Amino acid sequence: MESADNARDARFEEIFVSFNESLMKYWESYVELQDQLYESLRAAREVSWLAATDTSKLREINQAQRELFARMPRRMDYIPLAQISLDYDSAASKIAELEATLSLEEEGCKKLEEAIAILKEKAEAMKEALRAAIR
Repeated sequence: MESADNARDARFEEIFVSFNESLMKYWESYVELQDQLYESLRAAREVSWLAATDTSKLREINQAQRELFARMPRRMDYIPLAQISLDYDSAASKIAELEATLSLEEEGCKKLEEAIAILKEKAEAMKEALRAAIR
């Protein structure tokens, strides 16, 4: 019985180590993407200001952007060890919650890809219009 328990414990440890390695890879990718999204957003904001034909329009665009930034989610807070739950009885529900949020994230990524494609399309149209205006 003890041998079976040891084998089970070793298997759990292997699974959790593998999961944590995957989490670290996910985390690094998430941070890199978030940083890139902020840079893309900054660049897009600068282009959007080109639509300001006068000071009033510039204020309007700036106010709209301010409102959007106010609604942006903040970065995740670190959780102190005292607040971390090691309740294995709730492990199945925690895993189900993770799977559900990852599915939502996949959908969000698809929407982001669509939004990126549209923004690239509009940027290309602006570039073409600028070229035509210069000729």
